[in-house]
Amino acid sequence: MGGSPSAPDSGPDSLEFTEGSSRPSDIERELDGLRARAYGPDADIDADPAALARLVELEAAHLGAARAARSAGPAAVATAVTVTPGEPTGPSSSQGGSRGVRGRTWVVAGAICLLAIVAATVWNLVQRPDATLRQTDAGGGSDVIRVLSAQGRGPDASTLRQFEPYHDVGVWSVENAAGKVCFVVWDLTSSGRFSIKCAPPGTQVTLTLIVASDGDDFGRWLPDGSSVDFRFGENAVDVFVRPPSD
Repeated sequence: MGGSPSAPDSGPDSLEFTEGSSRPSDIERELDGLRARAYGPDADIDADPAALARLVELEAAHLGAARAARSAGPAAVATAVTVTPGEPTGPSSSQGGSRGVRGRTWVVAGAICLLAIVAATVWNLVQRPDATLRQTDAGGGSDVIRVLSAQGRGPDASTLRQFEPYHDVGVWSVENAAGKVCFVVWDLTSSGRFSIKCAPPGTQVTLTLIVASDGDDFGRWLPDGSSVDFRFGENAVDVFVRPPSD
């Protein structure tokens, strides 16, 4: 058909860098903006986990492009380097060439350091458990089997697993006749708080107990309205304490 072929689409999520071009791509402009937010005088990226994650992604892509250009040989490297007008180039300028190599080395080293710093910042923003409860060989749990049986859940007592307690809260898991795993948290103090959920094997389950000051002893060491989440894994249970939503 007539006419010239249309240019390929290049959406904002493309991670292609236009090295050597006098016009920066949208991705390069985005990266510059994120760097300013991370290291500029008005840095605010610590409060924006999504922006931090995007910065890590773009820096990794930028570093990968630099490495690919170096490994492709001298010809590819020459096309990947932006030349400043008036700066001597070509084989006759050995001094300028050495400066360019040193410059690229510093760029790559700086990118590696930046990735390490950003990754550490993201790691510090990830919520960590207040406690991790390991599986234990301690006996007990007969009351759990009795309660589940009374509810018609058909627990298989031979599959009962008990975890370390959290304060006075007992923690168990047990398979039932339907092939699901039932997870149980039970406050063994006078409050008697009890929460249970059965789910297919391999499903991540979280059970939550809320602190209330209505004569209930549960969570007396925490502010009223706090939440205690018990997140079950394969061989351990992570506990996350959340402050009141107000």
